[in-house]
Amino acid sequence: MKAKAIKYLLIAAFAAPAFGGITYVCNTTSADDPDTYAAGTCNYLNSTIAGLYSSAFTNANATIYIQMGITGLGSSTSGYYNFVSYSSYAAALAAEDGAGTVRADALAALSSIDASSSYDSDSVWVTSALGTALGLPNMVGTTAGGAACFTGTSGCYNGIITITTPANLSSETGGTQGLYWDQNGGSQPGNDYDFYSVVEHETDEVLGTASCMDTQGATLTDPCDAASGATAGTGTPSAVDLYRYNSSGHLAFNSNCIGVGLTATVNCPAGAYFSYNGGATNGNPNGNAYNELANGNDYADFDAYTCGVGPYNVQDGTGCPGSHPWINSDGGAEINILDAVGFNIQNPTPEPATVGLIGASLIGLGVIRYRRRKN
Repeated sequence: MKAKAIKYLLIAAFAAPAFGGITYVCNTTSADDPDTYAAGTCNYLNSTIAGLYSSAFTNANATIYIQMGITGLGSSTSGYYNFVSYSSYAAALAAEDGAGTVRADALAALSSIDASSSYDSDSVWVTSALGTALGLPNMVGTTAGGAACFTGTSGCYNGIITITTPANLSSETGGTQGLYWDQNGGSQPGNDYDFYSVVEHETDEVLGTASCMDTQGATLTDPCDAASGATAGTGTPSAVDLYRYNSSGHLAFNSNCIGVGLTATVNCPAGAYFSYNGGATNGNPNGNAYNELANGNDYADFDAYTCGVGPYNVQDGTGCPGSHPWINSDGGAEINILDAVGFNIQNPTPEPATVGLIGASLIGLGVIRYRRRKN
């Protein structure tokens, strides 16, 4: 389940140092330490799981605090709001050394479709990990206790991940479901959720797959509006919201879906999907669309799949016991999304240069916390 809390801060300028890959820092309190529940978890996170991202991207750098606790299957806190102007985001993306079809098409769509839309004059929320990857200064993260801090300083994290304890999961499911840890070996039981699939889902959100839209109330809202200083109902986007389409050439604007409950309206038609090339292609090779209702699932999670049938993605809105999706084996939707928003893929196929966009300025900060539940 996802929830958001907003604060505002005035923060002095500070240039954060660069990271080197993804590092998971485990809570060492016995009740919350992942190693307490399965020996070798922290080592596996910092070798195998971190390795998935370093083998896929050249600049997927983050320090993530991880713990066990009372939550749905998993939840993540992405730290404090970091806003940039649309032109600053587009310019930073164009200046990156990313290449390949997805990035080239994403830049082309930004310079044509998004640049001529209402998003052109709006702010864009970037996670601190994404902002750092794009070379943007002054990225603000979170301490383990939830306080604001500058990324790159001691005790400052790009996000916090909490995974449900086996006891909590068992109590919620009448003792019928559990967690499976890959390092333990053996086959994954049909009623167990893959621990590392949940971690990858939350890691992706800390990196930058999360939408500004909040699905937790009776209707959809966009807290980024208030946090960025925009007029209520404007539909301020996150980076990934810039790649949300209803059809070729037609963006699925956040503003069109504010106020929607459990039934899509004429102005918020069903079938919104991620596309890196202006809506021409669904960027999820499995073909799944995005969630777009106030149903508690994250707005930028995938919808319309059946447990026991699939196909499954790491970013599915509801977890399925017995499934084992990882970002390197589920069709590549998450890799496409992270590539489009600003994480450079390893060994891309060269593409012609894309026209760059100009602009600069960081415009606001606030706090955003995401919590997610899979049933």
